[in-house]
Amino acid sequence: MAFLSVLFALLIEQLKPLGPRSVVYRLRQTLADFASRNFDAGQRHHGIAAWFIAVLLPALLTLAVYLTALHFSVILALVWNVIVLYFTLGFRQFSHFFTDIQEALSHNDTAKARALLKQWKALDTIDMSASDLTQQTIEHALISVQRYVLGVFFWFILPIGPAGAVLYRLTDYVAGKWNHADSEASPALREFSQKVFDLLDWIPARLTAIGYAIVGNFEDAIDVWRGYARLWPNPNTGVMLASAAGALGIRLGATAGPIPAAPTEALWTQDSELSGEADGASMPGADPQPAHLRSVVGLVWRSVLLWMLLLAVLSVTFWVS
Repeated sequence: MAFLSVLFALLIEQLKPLGPRSVVYRLRQTLADFASRNFDAGQRHHGIAAWFIAVLLPALLTLAVYLTALHFSVILALVWNVIVLYFTLGFRQFSHFFTDIQEALSHNDTAKARALLKQWKALDTIDMSASDLTQQTIEHALISVQRYVLGVFFWFILPIGPAGAVLYRLTDYVAGKWNHADSEASPALREFSQKVFDLLDWIPARLTAIGYAIVGNFEDAIDVWRGYARLWPNPNTGVMLASAAGALGIRLGATAGPIPAAPTEALWTQDSELSGEADGASMPGADPQPAHLRSVVGLVWRSVLLWMLLLAVLSVTFWVS
């Protein structure tokens, strides 16, 4: 049932994308605002209470509906799974920005690409070259794939089913919302929400990195993963993006931070204020060019098909046994 649920949800989402003003998204925002406004009093236990209201309570309600539907009919449970996945899993929730930027760069319209990237991620894109725009677009697209597709996929196939998908997506949402520069959330709530998401994303990020290595250049993906993942402040993001960079044979790091090299290692150098400067060899791979955007799409789809195939094999094995 898990395989069919994911397949139907992806197909429906491709035919009718979920709009950014969806009522479910508005409810999510309202609940998060309610939780932080009424329960966040600055202490850790207050942060836990706010997170429970905004994340765990909806996940438990989702699980209750799923178990009730399953009690009456497998078909009802399947329908509920598809409904939940439609609102939590899918490419079309972010891919329009990627597609529009790709089209702009393919027509050498860097001004339009800068405007689109700024609209998508609120970045200062004034001085970005086509290569810089490509690199930023690739990294943010890969992060979005992890948050909206592959991470949700992993948590859905666990025994808690649709509750896992809701748990992962809401945890990601509140971590981003409460850690935003304009957020009034307390430091305790910011820290707790981010730590919980990092914990939930630890295994999915590494499975994603493995998937990219399998469907891309395996040896280079593993080498870059081992040697350069620590350039990113967030370890989960680091392993996933480093593996993708090696699998594609390109250099990434636009979202990385200035992390010093170990005494025996050469720090990756790049013309970016974020990556810092140091003497030594650079990260292997070519500078990202607009043509690489199509390669990223291929890598992502091959990875999704890989995990779908594995899920199908597990499902058939379960049915036969």
